[in-house]
Amino acid sequence: MLHIIVDRKSLLKAITIVENAVTENKIREVLSGIYIETHEGKAILRGTDLELSINTEIEAQIEEEGKIVIKHKLIEEFLKQISDEKITLIEENGKLVIKASSTNTEFSLYDSENFPVQSKLENGVEYVFEKEKLLNDIENVKISASPNPENLAVNCIRMEIEEDKLKLISSDTYRLTYIEQNLDDAQKGKENLSLSIPLKTIDGLIKIMKLIDEENITVKSDGSKVFFQFSNVEILTRTIDLQFPDYKSILNNSQHNKKILLNTKDFLSVLRRTAIFVRDNKEAKNGGIFNFANNKLLLTGTSENAQIKEEIVTIQEGGDLKISLNVRFLLDYISTIEGKVTVLELLNNKSSVIVKDEDNDKSLYFTMPLALRES
Repeated sequence: MLHIIVDRKSLLKAITIVENAVTENKIREVLSGIYIETHEGKAILRGTDLELSINTEIEAQIEEEGKIVIKHKLIEEFLKQISDEKITLIEENGKLVIKASSTNTEFSLYDSENFPVQSKLENGVEYVFEKEKLLNDIENVKISASPNPENLAVNCIRMEIEEDKLKLISSDTYRLTYIEQNLDDAQKGKENLSLSIPLKTIDGLIKIMKLIDEENITVKSDGSKVFFQFSNVEILTRTIDLQFPDYKSILNNSQHNKKILLNTKDFLSVLRRTAIFVRDNKEAKNGGIFNFANNKLLLTGTSENAQIKEEIVTIQEGGDLKISLNVRFLLDYISTIEGKVTVLELLNNKSSVIVKDEDNDKSLYFTMPLALRES
């Protein structure tokens, strides 16, 4: 019967990490909890929804070996409300007792015998990435991923490694983000890799990467699964085997004959103000009218009760153009641009628009126009 003494903050952090793999499951209730077992002076925590598994471990003073599955949400809230540095966890008569200096609290448990055995990734190609750089790229690319789990083929981030480059791509079929980075010398010359990582895994990975104070992350995959590893956190997920959109055709075949340069800071300010007016636009939600002419942009946003018109200076190459674009989509990407100048490349009011940082040709954003409705 499990009996351990652990650091409260360490346990709380471990729960915060592992719960990213846990989803409420009314059919197999044990999957709604977090598994804890003892092993060689450690308490190992694991969560899984059978598609995604996350493990971590913390130091523990083990008075008695054991394994339990906790109903973690209430325990997590409780741990935040007490101030003890050390707490004791004891399994008694099918319950978990948490002992602290001024409290003795009992929680119900799931049956640990029904918790699934952990699968492992035995083979695959392995890469090591700088954590902060990968985190930044993943956060920037995920803006275009479809949030709808039913649209599984694009409810993901596409990761490809070829020609000694890491490529990250996302698309909800209305827009597409593409980021490319050269591999570090030590990672060059390895096998290519092509996989679609579920958005749920990506969201959990981002949260965990922000919690973990390490410089590097190891990524290993056999194509059907992908394994992310820090020193004491392991993430294993199945990949999506559905066909991802043919982004290479989009990159290679897009045609544009107009180029607009805008001050990034000023453009963001204009977009943010316009977004207030177009977010509830019944005809074209988030849609604004962009009129490029005479080295100026006139941006019009309309709601049921109000209208805004914003003007900003541009540098324009090519003819004039009036086009309707999703203001929120533009904000999502331009907010990630670090350079002072944003570049728009356009063809007509029915073709895709490329958005990019003038100082960074390794990151591209494509967005489709909306139907142009004249006011």
